[in-house]
Amino acid sequence: MIKALIVDDEKNARESILHLCQMSFAEVEIVGQADGVATAKKAIQELKPDLVFLDIQLEDGSAFDLLND
Repeated sequence: MIKALIVDDEKNARESILHLCQMSFAEVEIVGQADGVATAKKAIQELKPDLVFLDIQLEDGSAFDLLND
């Protein structure tokens, strides 16, 4: 099973990705969601996902802020 985290500041976008994964990829388990850089950092440390669906522009920074840490 592939553990995945969804990071997007738009709730509808997170729900769409969740729905698409559930319908199309049985081997992907969405273990969490985050709405910004700060919450994503915490979720990545705690959940240790194999895969992150990451929006580029977030309200509290960009995906590159998260990737550079």
